[in-house]
Amino acid sequence: ARGWALPAEEYGIDLDESESTWLRAAQLARLGARTGDLVWDIGCGTGAVAAEAAGFGAAVIAVDSEPGACASTAAAARRAGVQLQVVEGTAPHVLERLPEPDVVRIGGGGIDVVVACADRRPERIVTHAATRDEAEAVSTALTEGGYQVECTLLQSVDLDTADWSERERAVVFLVAARRPDGTS
Repeated sequence: ARGWALPAEEYGIDLDESESTWLRAAQLARLGARTGDLVWDIGCGTGAVAAEAAGFGAAVIAVDSEPGACASTAAAARRAGVQLQVVEGTAPHVLERLPEPDVVRIGGGGIDVVVACADRRPERIVTHAATRDEAEAVSTALTEGGYQVECTLLQSVDLDTADWSERERAVVFLVAARRPDGTS
């Protein structure tokens, strides 16, 4: 399929709220993954973000503790015609044996995962939070890790234009962090 942040039906499975089309669009835009980058997708879920980042030409390592999520991610990659590596394991511990990332998307795992990723010093880290308190805690951890952080409250409602009924709703805080130029 042409484009990015593809509709859920392109994956042949139901995506959860944390993988809504518009949240994925915002996460992918803030990640800025490109050819030559190594992307970590921690808590990869169904693999929609990982597959799309790989479609941009990035090398992707998708990590999840759930075997079903790992299988879904591999299936999403096959369906998209891209290659990526799937690692089953619990973050942050499983991250210790991975190569250094250029950009990181965190789909879940909590503050410990955020701190572990920031300690690896990727150029960008993107995640989301369900509550303002969670967004503040993530932002604080990233700021203390030396990152410039922005947070945006995103609300999207996907409508069926045949009858203008609601199909999908997502309300999240998008937290995007970038390492200031010239730091390591």
